[in-house]
Amino acid sequence: MRPVFIATLCSLLACGVTAELVPERGPEPIQVPEVPSGYSVNHITTFDAPWAMVFVPDGRLLVTERSAATNAPGRLTLVRPGGATDAVLTAELPPNIGLLDVLLHPDFAANQRIYFTFMEPGGADEPRVGRAKDIGTLAPAGLAVAYGTLKLTGVPKLENVRVIWRQVPKIVSHPGSGEPGGRLAFSPEDGTLFVTAGSRQEFEGQQTLENTLGKTIRLNADGTVPATNPFVGVHGALPEIWALGQRNQYGLAFDASGQLWEHEMGPLGGDELNLISKGANYGWPLVSHGSTYGGMKYPEPAPNDGFTDAAVWWTPVIAAAGLVFYSGDLFTSWKGDALIGGLKSEGLVRVHFATTPTGVTATEVERLNLGARIREVEEANDGSIWVLEDAPTGRLLRMTPRE
Repeated sequence: MRPVFIATLCSLLACGVTAELVPERGPEPIQVPEVPSGYSVNHITTFDAPWAMVFVPDGRLLVTERSAATNAPGRLTLVRPGGATDAVLTAELPPNIGLLDVLLHPDFAANQRIYFTFMEPGGADEPRVGRAKDIGTLAPAGLAVAYGTLKLTGVPKLENVRVIWRQVPKIVSHPGSGEPGGRLAFSPEDGTLFVTAGSRQEFEGQQTLENTLGKTIRLNADGTVPATNPFVGVHGALPEIWALGQRNQYGLAFDASGQLWEHEMGPLGGDELNLISKGANYGWPLVSHGSTYGGMKYPEPAPNDGFTDAAVWWTPVIAAAGLVFYSGDLFTSWKGDALIGGLKSEGLVRVHFATTPTGVTATEVERLNLGARIREVEEANDGSIWVLEDAPTGRLLRMTPRE
């Protein structure tokens, strides 16, 4: 690694630590185009603090919530097509301080299994790790992955819950500033499970293989580690690591050709959309297209520096959250494009992809201003687009072309 990166990182740490504790913030809201004509948005229902959603085969929608209240447990709700909601009985949920992503097993029709991520509190004997470790009123917490059986007949309930993976280490952080990541995606090729494990707003650790801070993780569906992971057998490395050098990854999805894409929040500027490759290093916190909250510019990614650069990056930030590749027929010109929710940009960002002799290129082509922080985006079986607004508005919206 080049010495200039190490020297610059020391300077960045000196000037940017305090401001980096502020989550999901960037410059003042960017100027977005007027709301395009040609589509309609319908309000379905409202949640307190929605985080993620997934459609089940019968057309209902499963929604997770991570409460803004300190140490409040997460909630799981089923939404009927007309908007009525049913709380899912979750007596077997492990202790948690918020549910994050939720995903169906590829063979859900046969096994009724769902996977979800959540923030797991640490016990009193948990090692105190992190920049806030000396604040005695704060407790450690960490990202975890679990699965359970979702019974949909009668009163919906979640049974046979099992935790299959935990991020190492748990981190002591300020409430709401944990940057957990927590997105899930199953490989269409081999059924392995990918998980984004966030940096937890720590500067140390993303460039080592001894922990899962700022990493993409790859597991078998039962939580074991595939033998084909890139760091299996490497001394001192955690074998579940697939890629490293990432920050706050709130989007993860495979495109139609089976390529895995991730987006992550930069610091002050430098949000990224990345094509995730086996063993790749994306550079955080040594390089970035952004700046510290103190205003110092990070070194930019450069050719032959050993880091994989972003396919698209944004300054000012969009605060990307939620990612889906559109495959339906309602929005005909969108097919194959990525739709990215924007917390800061308050809408959807559409990215188009093209294959060139040197690889795949990605270009932002449209912004849809929805007037609220968008936490999640999904496509329904009929091709309509559904979005979840972040707290405090928390509305579930359905978007269709205007007739």
